[in-house]
Amino acid sequence: MPEARPDSPPAETAARPTRLRSLDAMRGLVIAAMLLVNMTWDRDSLPAQLFHVPWNTPAQGATFTDLVFPWFIFIAGAAAPLSLRSGRGRGMTGRRIVSAAAVRAFKLYLLGVLLTVASFATERPLVWSDLLSWNILQLLGAAYFFVVLAQLAPPRWRVAIIVGLLAAKWATFLLPYETVASLATLRPAEGAPTGPGTWAHFDGVKQLLHMEHVPLPTFASLVVGWFGMAQQYLPLATIGMVGALATERIERGRDTRSAMTIAAWGVALVVVGALLQWGYDPAGGGLWGVATVPYSKWLFSPAYCLLAAGTGALLLAAMFAAVDVAGLTGFGLLQSLGKNALAVYVGAELSFKLIVSRWLLPLPDGAADSIAGAIQAWIRYATGSAVAASLGWALLWVAVWMLVAVRLDRRGLYWRV
Repeated sequence: MPEARPDSPPAETAARPTRLRSLDAMRGLVIAAMLLVNMTWDRDSLPAQLFHVPWNTPAQGATFTDLVFPWFIFIAGAAAPLSLRSGRGRGMTGRRIVSAAAVRAFKLYLLGVLLTVASFATERPLVWSDLLSWNILQLLGAAYFFVVLAQLAPPRWRVAIIVGLLAAKWATFLLPYETVASLATLRPAEGAPTGPGTWAHFDGVKQLLHMEHVPLPTFASLVVGWFGMAQQYLPLATIGMVGALATERIERGRDTRSAMTIAAWGVALVVVGALLQWGYDPAGGGLWGVATVPYSKWLFSPAYCLLAAGTGALLLAAMFAAVDVAGLTGFGLLQSLGKNALAVYVGAELSFKLIVSRWLLPLPDGAADSIAGAIQAWIRYATGSAVAASLGWALLWVAVWMLVAVRLDRRGLYWRV
């Protein structure tokens, strides 16, 4: 029997699929987008797509900015099959996979709490209830855990879970208006109508699902409300489940057909999401009558989740076709950023909240402002343009963190939770 050549890779290594570079590039693009939109503040000068739709506007809707966070959920789900089958989860039992996912979700949750309290911890004492706060990483951790749970089921069951969760969320908007109004405190915008299918009705439903109406002592109310956040992270988890299905399709064939299939899924999801909110009127009504609900990040409506999942699939299909199938170059910066997305996000958030928004620099008129404010003021002073000041600062912020990511990548330093 001939001996194996010294340079021959072990069978296990040779069989292991190569890294999905397009997923790194997509993750890098999305984290760059998040860094950008987090630093754009001048609504009067910059395009509306760089800002969230105001939370409590009855019209609702979705901008580019509103889709950035759910794209992270999509990417986390897309990475799950790779991690479970060829990464850290290889050879694990189902019970071990669940426990490992729970630990990772808990770490993400605690990181999210850290970022949440960082903005006010120097202004008021920390209290135990701060641990029950929800924000970006907390929701990401919870959604990720349920994505991993779903991965233990066959693909058809996962499709049924996605449909079931979104249908259940849609059904909540059919709760009788009279019941909702008797329990929740309706919060319509000034002059906005109330009644079945209105913004006030849907926002009241959200209060009920979040258990805000339950008359309990402070501690119990906080705990019950914390569990009530399932009405947000479970719909979000469906976006990650679609991401996982997309990656599994890619793993069956890293070719143009996979890219086209995932793109077709994306188009279908976007169309269904558009139909669910077709003709939505804040005064009630639309294609589905009073069950017509808008694209809404505030409500995590089914239409919004389908739009996010569909556009995420289209973005992954485009990246996969360009990077992994066509082998196009020029995505190195995005890949470096994507490999360390969590480190960049946490580093950017902490540095901004603790340093960049607090330390002072001189202004052109001799006064002082935060580092962020001063840099914008100097750009405006030099260019005479409010657009250049706001957008220039945001692009500078992205560039700085891209350089950090490239430096970490070259040193082989990666932060994993």
